[in-house]
Amino acid sequence: MSVTESKAVSKASKSTRRPKKAAVTEAVEQALANAPVEMVPVRQLVHIGQNVRKHKPDPEKLQELAASILSVGVLQNLVVCPMPDGMLGVAAGGRRLSALHLLLGAGSLTADYPVPVKIVEHGMAMYVSETENSKRENMHPADQIAAFAKMSETGDTAAQIGSVLGYTTKHVHKCLRLAGMAPALLAELAEDSINLDQLQALSATEDHERQLDVWKNAYGIYRTPRELRDAAVMKEVAAEGNSCLMFVGRDAYEQAGGGFTVDLFTDEGFIRDTVLLATLTREKLTGIAESVAQAEGWSWALGRPDGISTYGEDAENYLLLKQPEPVMTGEEQARVDALYKQLGELSERSEQDQADFEAMDYAEAKCQAEIKEIEGDAAIRAWSDDVRAKAGVVVSLSRGELSVRRGVMKRCDLPEIVGDTDKTGVNQHLSSIRTEDIDAAQEKKSLSAVLVKSLSSERTLAVQAALAEQPDKALVMFVHDCLTSTFDHHGRYVPKNFTVTLHPKTSQMLANAPTSEDSLAMQHLNAIHASWQAILPEGWHDSWKWLLSWNTQTLIDAMSYCLARTLDGASERLSHKTGKAGERLEPVEAVLGFTLRDWWLPTKANFFGRIGKEQISDSLSQAGLEGASRDALKMKKAEAAGLAEDKIVLTSWVPDCLLPVADEVAPPQESDAFTETDAAASDTETQSTHIAA
Repeated sequence: MSVTESKAVSKASKSTRRPKKAAVTEAVEQALANAPVEMVPVRQLVHIGQNVRKHKPDPEKLQELAASILSVGVLQNLVVCPMPDGMLGVAAGGRRLSALHLLLGAGSLTADYPVPVKIVEHGMAMYVSETENSKRENMHPADQIAAFAKMSETGDTAAQIGSVLGYTTKHVHKCLRLAGMAPALLAELAEDSINLDQLQALSATEDHERQLDVWKNAYGIYRTPRELRDAAVMKEVAAEGNSCLMFVGRDAYEQAGGGFTVDLFTDEGFIRDTVLLATLTREKLTGIAESVAQAEGWSWALGRPDGISTYGEDAENYLLLKQPEPVMTGEEQARVDALYKQLGELSERSEQDQADFEAMDYAEAKCQAEIKEIEGDAAIRAWSDDVRAKAGVVVSLSRGELSVRRGVMKRCDLPEIVGDTDKTGVNQHLSSIRTEDIDAAQEKKSLSAVLVKSLSSERTLAVQAALAEQPDKALVMFVHDCLTSTFDHHGRYVPKNFTVTLHPKTSQMLANAPTSEDSLAMQHLNAIHASWQAILPEGWHDSWKWLLSWNTQTLIDAMSYCLARTLDGASERLSHKTGKAGERLEPVEAVLGFTLRDWWLPTKANFFGRIGKEQISDSLSQAGLEGASRDALKMKKAEAAGLAEDKIVLTSWVPDCLLPVADEVAPPQESDAFTETDAAASDTETQSTHIAA
C-alpha cells in the first residue's frame, strides 16, 4: 500500500479542504499578525543569537543594501524581541541592521534614525527567524531578466537597478546580458525547463543557433553548466589566464585590431582573433630572441610561443645541447661566498625574539637575487664561442613565463659539424644531447598505498563538504541510485554514488587521513553538523512525529546533508588506467562544478613529507616554481617538504593524481629533464629579460 493510500480520507468537502499548517508556523504567523509596527531608534537595536543566519553577509551586497536604505529607507519591518538590558534583539532583519550600522559608521545616519519593527516574545524569536528565512522567495529569474531589461531601456544603469532592488551590480549585468539570449531559451526559463546556471553557460556564445543546438542535443550529465559551456565554446579560446595574451598585453592586442567575446562565467571573455594574437606573440618573442643572440653571439635566433621539445617534429629538426659546467671568476666566487655567509647570519638573527623579520626578508631576497644573477652570468659565459657560432637561441613562453633556451642545434647543420676535424669544441657536447629516450627512461616513482588512501580520503571529505552545500544535486544523485537499484535488473552490480547504510563515512575518512582533522572541508562539515544539531528538539530520537512540522525543503536539506556524509571515494591504489586516487568521485565533482583547490591544500604533513625529495622537486616544477624545484634538491628532505608547503600556497597546484582526467594540464612541450649539471645552471633558461631590456 502506498503512503497516499494509507492516509485517512478527510470528510471535508473539496471547497473547504485546506492543508493543515504546522503548529509552530501558525503560532509565528499569529504572533506577527497581532504585533503592530512600531518605530524605534536604530541605537536600540542589536544582533542576537536567535537569528538563524550565522554567516556574515557578502560585503558588496551589504554595501548595496545600505545604499538602497539611504535612498528609499527601510521598506520591510524588522522583527525584534526585548532584551534584559532594555535593548531590542533583531530576530529577523540582521542584514538590514548590519547595513544600518554601516551607514551609522559612515555618518550617513544618526543614532536616532527611526526603524520599523514588530516586537515578539523572546521565546518566539528563533521560530520567527527560521520561518522568515525558510519561507522567503526570490523573484523568478525570468521575471528578473525581463524587469531589469525594461528598467534598462528607460535609462537606468545596472548600479541604479541593483541599489533599488537589492541586487549586486554584477548580478544585474548578468541578467541584462541574458536578456539577449535566444527567445526560445528565455521562454524555457520562464517554464523552469532550463535554470539560470544553464542559461548563463550557454551565453558563452552569442550565436542563437549555437545556443539552441547545444541545448537540444544535451542530455543527462551533459546538461550541467560546465558541460554546456564547454560545448558552446568548443571553438573559442578563453582570455582568462591565456599566457600569450598576458605576454603581449590586452592593450597591444586591441590596438592591433583584436577583440573579445563577452562571457558571463569570466570577466575577460574569449579571444576573437587567435591568429592575430599568435602573430603578435611570435613577433615580440622574436625581438627578444634576436636581442639575446646579438648580445651573446649566437648564430641564429627564434621566437615561438612553445618551447623546443625533444619529441615529434621538433626532434626531427633540432637537437638540444646540455648546459656546460659554469665557471665563476675568483672575484665572482668570493662575492657568492660572502653572500652565502650573509644569508647564514640573517638566518641566525631571525631566531632572536626582537628580530625585524620584514627587513631580514628583504635583505635575504636581495642576497639571493644577486647570487642568481652572478650564477646566471657564469652559466651564459660557459658556452664557448665556437658553439655559439653554430648553435642558436630560442625564446618561448613556459607556464606563462619567459624562457630562453640556449645551445639549440639545427639537424640540417649536423653533417658539417660531425665531420669537422678542427676540434671546434662542438662535438664534445653531441654525446650529451638530451633526447626523448632519456626522458622516457625516467620512471615516475609510485605513491604508497597509505598515502593514496589518505589523499583519496581527503578528496572525499572535500567533495562531501561541497555536496552538502548543494542539496538539490545530492537528491538527484540519490534518486538515480534508487532508480538504478529498483528498475535495472543489473542494478545491484552498478556502482552507486552513495553508500546508504545509515552510517556516515566521514569518521573512516578521518581515520585514513588524520591530517585532515583541521582542514577547510572538516571545518565546513562540522559547522553544518552543529547547525543541524542545534535545531533538533529534546528527545528527538524517540519519535519521528516532530518532523511532520518541517517543510519539504528543510527535510530535503537534512536528508541531503546526511547523504553527503556517506560519500566514499577512498582507495588504496591509484587507478590502473588513469593513475588517479579517488577516481569514482569524478562524476560527482563534475555535477557540482567542484574544484579541489577550493577545499584542500597540499602541505608538509599531508603530502610533501610523505614523498621523496625528487618527487617534491617535480611537484614544484609542475607548479611552475623552477627555482624552488632546484633549491629543494639541495636540501634535506624535511627542509624540502617545508619549502614546498611555503611555495605551493602561492599557486593553484594539486597533485595530478587528484585531478579529474578532463582537468589535467598537458605536459609542457619544452624538455624539463634536468641532470645534475642542468640543475646547477638551468636558471639561464629563464634569464634574459635584463638583456632584452
